[in-house]
Formats: sequence, C-alpha cells, structure tokens
Amino acid sequence: MLNESLWAALTLVLSLIIAGPALAAEDIVFYLEDEPIYTTNSQENSGFLIEVVMEMTKVMGLKPKVQFLPWKRAQLMTIATPNAVIFPLTRTPSREPNYRWICKVFDVPVMFINKQGKALIDSPKQARQIRGIGVILGTPQEEQLKAFGVPYVTFSGKQLFPALADNRVAAIFTAQPEAVLGWRKAGYSDRLQFGKTLQVLPLWIATNKDSDKVRDDEWIRALNTIKESGFFNRMLKKYFDIEPSDYSLSGSSLRDPA
Repeated sequence: MLNESLWAALTLVLSLIIAGPALAAEDIVFYLEDEPIYTTNSQENSGFLIEVVMEMTKVMGLKPKVQFLPWKRAQLMTIATPNAVIFPLTRTPSREPNYRWICKVFDVPVMFINKQGKALIDSPKQARQIRGIGVILGTPQEEQLKAFGVPYVTFSGKQLFPALADNRVAAIFTAQPEAVLGWRKAGYSDRLQFGKTLQVLPLWIATNKDSDKVRDDEWIRALNTIKESGFFNRMLKKYFDIEPSDYSLSGSSLRDPA
C-alpha cells in the first residue's frame, strides 16, 4: 500500500497532467485598450474585435486572461511579456521589429470626415485650406497628417467625435468604421460624409516575440474558420450595420449605412 507522502506526490503529478492544457492556455494574456469600437470592458457590447478574437480562442480551445490598460502601456506590456497578445494593432514600419505579427484581421479605410452640407474633403490640398482638422493623438492617422502637411488638433479617441459634433473642429481624419459606429452610438442628429480613402490601416493581432504558446498557424486557421462559419460577417452587421457586400476585407471603402 502506498504511504501518504507517495500518494500525495502521485496525486499532484496526476492533477498537473490533467490540468496541463488549461494552465498552458491561461499563460496567454491579452493586453487591450478599453475603447468603445473594437475592445471594451462593457458587458453589453464588448467590441467588434473582442467578439471576433474570443470566438477564435473558442475554436483553438484557449482561455486567455484579459487586462485592459491605457493603450501605450498595453503596447509596452506586450513587448515585455512572453505570450502576451495585443489587438487591434496597426502594422507600421516603426512597430514592425517590436512584435511577432500573427494575422491580419482586416483593413480599414481612413479619410477626412465632416458633416453633410459642408464641402467634401477629398485631398490633403483641400484639407490644408480648412481650419480645424481633428485626429486621435499618437496614431498612424496623426503621422499621416504630418506627412500631408495638414495642420491638426489632437484628441483622445473618446473626445474626437464630440469635437466634430460641437463644431470645435470642421472635420476629422479617422477610420471610417470607427466613425460610423461612434457617431451612431452617440446619437448625433447630423449625418456624416466621407471623402476619398487616403490611408488604409491594416489591423493585426500581434504577440510578444518570445511567445512559445502562441502558434501563428492555429490563429490563422481559427480566423478562417469563423469567417467561413459566418460569425465574422455577423459581427460586421452587429457593430457597423453593414452587409459583407458593403465592405471588402481587402481595404475598400465602407459606405455610410445611415
């Protein structure tokens, strides 16, 4: 008969073997920003990409931990933490060496957006003639405005749409899906109009460069699975009120559904 110490040791080993996959899954952590469009801590509408990526984790049998942090800190924590995952992250040359890029979820078009009744802004040249262009601080959109030589005013993501609604800026330069959803959720009565696409942001899921528990091929297969099942398109409809035919995942413009 086994003595108590040996039995306890065997029990411990068996419990670790049984719990192994679950423990390994919990080693993966998501560092995200709490913002209303893609990743939010809200229990009612958790955000387009939260729903998409969590459905992918179900396909893969993963149970990641989720932490919401200020955006800059989320990026730094991902760079410093093995098996940390971050999204949506725009893939830019300056960010390229800091992460391992798992898979691209989709492209979003960026343009000058203002209220109907004003002159449509289709080019940087036109924008330079307008006083008061708003953009979110520290984004690729801000970098693009610098490259265009367009004067601008910076805001946080939560401040951008109220600034346009209150006429504190004449136009904003931002991603169209975000504007469509943010404007609709706020209930503003004015209708938006969208200039020509001047920038395309590829939104990726990225991970720490030393993430041994994140297998790119599994994530890519999971993304393809939820697209084939129709889940991805249902989320497009839920959050942006658009049909798949209205928006090409290769980066073409998203129409205003209102």
